[in-house]
Amino acid sequence: MERLLLLIIAIFALYACGPFEMDFLDENIPRLQTPVDQIGSLRTKWRDGRHIETVFYDHRGRVIEKFSFGRSSSKELHDYEGDLQKRSIYYYHSDSSEPGYVSVDTVSRDFDANGRLILETHIQGALPKSKSDPSRQFYKRHLTYTAKGDTLERLEGIEPNPQLADIDRWDRDKKNRLKRHYQLYVMSSPDSAHPDTIHHFSQRFAYDSDGRLELAWFNYMYLGKFYIVPGPDSVWYRYNSQNQLSEEEHIYTTDMRNKREIDIINLSRQDRETVSHYRNSFFTNAYGQGNARYMIRYKYEKFDPSKHAKLIMPSS
Repeated sequence: MERLLLLIIAIFALYACGPFEMDFLDENIPRLQTPVDQIGSLRTKWRDGRHIETVFYDHRGRVIEKFSFGRSSSKELHDYEGDLQKRSIYYYHSDSSEPGYVSVDTVSRDFDANGRLILETHIQGALPKSKSDPSRQFYKRHLTYTAKGDTLERLEGIEPNPQLADIDRWDRDKKNRLKRHYQLYVMSSPDSAHPDTIHHFSQRFAYDSDGRLELAWFNYMYLGKFYIVPGPDSVWYRYNSQNQLSEEEHIYTTDMRNKREIDIINLSRQDRETVSHYRNSFFTNAYGQGNARYMIRYKYEKFDPSKHAKLIMPSS
């Protein structure tokens, strides 16, 4: 169920990039809560001139509150002890939810003596509280580490999804920079001959002469039944004179050289018709993702209580 929720969120995030987006922050998502003397700076994020995100940092440059605006809206609130992020609260409103309904995930973290995360405790609910689902309120995520540096995960208090493969690997170079992200997640289905591949992609990263991330691109992505891409084919990153990220150029294409389509030979007639519909929508740019280019720009400001103490909302 958790994986399915993540997939749904990803779908909403992709659709929010299209031409139907509305500026929005659900009324039940708390506004700025951090005392003003603890805020050092803020960064706003803009896509093609639209204000889509605001991040507030403490005086050490750590994220303390993050707001995302759009058809789906969200907020993150983070607390630290020393250098460790000990507690976070995530608020999320889906564009398919009724106004005022917000899911809430409160996460507490424990670390070992080396500062590695070993336990996440999740308490889930909703706003208003009367909307909470009593069957999905509490679970733990245990993490252990092998001598080779691999991470092993064990969930407690939540029923794992029936899965055939679950690989999420981040490879790093000799300078500990991300080199490749590979993910494969396959769930079993009632038809054992046709397992459900939820995620299957390979993304690579390249850096400039100053060691800054310059390019991220997918050298492989599986589109699946609904022709959903895991992200832009490529993202170019640019920086300002203060060495801050200033621009991202997101490029989506229908070029199939890095994409694999679903095999429809053994699908039912109904499923073949569904695949045909989504395939046609993908190639005709019906969702705003085929052969599209989006410019993301960032603006940085020193926090001024007289100007920023009240969250500045995007205007339509």
